[in-house]
Amino acid sequence: MRRWPRSRLTSPTRASLTVKDQIGTIQTVIDAIVGVLDAFAIIALVAAAFGIVNTLLMSVQERTREIGLMKAMGMSGKSVFAMFSAEAVFIGFLGSAIGAAVAVVVGSIISGALSRTVLSGLEGLQVMQFAPSSIGLIMLVVMAIAFLAGTLPARQASRQDPIDALRYE
Repeated sequence: MRRWPRSRLTSPTRASLTVKDQIGTIQTVIDAIVGVLDAFAIIALVAAAFGIVNTLLMSVQERTREIGLMKAMGMSGKSVFAMFSAEAVFIGFLGSAIGAAVAVVVGSIISGALSRTVLSGLEGLQVMQFAPSSIGLIMLVVMAIAFLAGTLPARQASRQDPIDALRYE
């Protein structure tokens, strides 16, 4: 068995990386990109919350007579609140479900393309991972944000006076 002198292996001009080292380096870059994308996701969630508030406020304004009629026929303010809150949660569910489905499809295509081309020599590298538990958690968070965003319009709808609402044009 031949032994190499220590000085030749630790020379400052030579370096060696294992596949695990290469994967670690690439994974660090990917983690940094994911961090930036997470920041953009938070900004998008705030914008979506304002969009839901605006949509439901317009819905309350357009359905003022309908709300007045429902309340005049005996529907309680809590029921009206629940109806508009359910609309907000449904908007959040629908948006998050469509977004998650598109993300999984596009992410799987990109991950597959990268693993066949640029990163084909690094076995064991997964560029994008989609855990069903985290997708479900994200959907629940989006639905909770949608519920919170819908409370202002729902409260406004539940407090309408039926007589004034029926007179509204």
